[in-house]
This record gives sequence, structure tokens and C-alpha cells, in this order.
Amino acid sequence: MGNITWEEFVVGVRHVLAVSDSIGDGWHVRGSLEEHGGGYLAKRMDYPVAIGEPSERTAEDATIDHDSVTEPYENDPCSIDPDSSFRPVYGEFHVLYSLAHAVPTLYLRAWRRDGSCLEAQELWRGLTAAERRPSSDESERLRSLTQQEHPFLGEPWYHLHPCRTADLMDQIAGNDVDRVDAKRYFIRWMSTVAPLVGCPVSHHYASFR
Repeated sequence: MGNITWEEFVVGVRHVLAVSDSIGDGWHVRGSLEEHGGGYLAKRMDYPVAIGEPSERTAEDATIDHDSVTEPYENDPCSIDPDSSFRPVYGEFHVLYSLAHAVPTLYLRAWRRDGSCLEAQELWRGLTAAERRPSSDESERLRSLTQQEHPFLGEPWYHLHPCRTADLMDQIAGNDVDRVDAKRYFIRWMSTVAPLVGCPVSHHYASFR
């Protein structure tokens, strides 16, 4: 089961929503799932990215440019430990259905509290430092991360290109392919892909019935 239909994608999305609502994980739908290809999952969170020494900007300057984001961010950016080596960075993740490849696709962006977006190399370097990964992992992940226009928002976002997703999911399913329904497919995909870009996936998604 390498590819899924839009209807199977919706089954997976509804499963994620049910679990997310039960554990307060923040996933929600934008657009309409009733229209073919017309909706997607979205989540915004503090992003575990190390981007150097703490900023010297004042609390008055430490605000998000709300013109550059779609919604106000609820967390107080001034709550970050001033002695931390992590500057406050925010991440937003969207899970869309790729009509061309018939697989889920992860879109993401990360921005500082002044509203400026992180470049791909800065993003990967930060994640590598935060996760204590070997730096050699950065080049491998950069090859899979590309920037393109968000299909719904018309803005440049990074996304993990879906061209090899079907092969990946076939490999993950292995001999278990006949038992992989839409929910299992979706959670296996999320659990494999989302953590690569700093978006954790709770074990509750796999155990929830």
C-alpha cells in the first residue's frame, strides 16, 4: 500500500483529529474535507531549533509580525529562559494530499519571534544541534527538502517532496501490506516523516482505537 486515495487520506486525517483532540496535541483542519483535495491538517508549535546565542532584543521587540502569519500565536515568546542557548523559534506544519502522487505531503516553515523565516540550511543545522545528530545527517535531509508555493496559501513553504513516499510506504509495510488500512498507513507515514523535521508524533496515535 504505497499510495492512498483522497478518501483514505480523509480517514487518516479524521483519526489524527480524534487522537489530537483527546490528548491536546493541536492538530486541526483547514479548508474542507468534503471537497476533493480541499482540506489539510495544520499544527503550530514551539520549534526545538538551536539558532545561536540568545537574542539581545528587548521584550517589546520580541513579538511576531502577525501580518506574516495566518493566526496569532498563543504562547508568550518572552517565557523562554533568557539563559537558554535556544532562541524562540516557531514552527508550523501542514499535511496535504498530493493529487499528483496520491500520498500525504508535509509542508513546513519556521520563523523567529520577529517574524523572519529560517532558511533551509539554518533550519537543518538548528535541528541537528537540538537533536545532537551527527552533522552529516544535514546534507541527507537537505536533499529531500525543497521550497515551493503552498497550494492553498500561495506562499513559499518548505516541503518534503512526495516523489519517493509511495516506495517508502511499501518498504515500511513489507509483508504486512494486506493489513495496512488507511489509519495505519497515515500514522506510519506521520511517525516516519514528521520527526525528521522536528514535529513529534505521540505513541497515542498508534494505540488509539
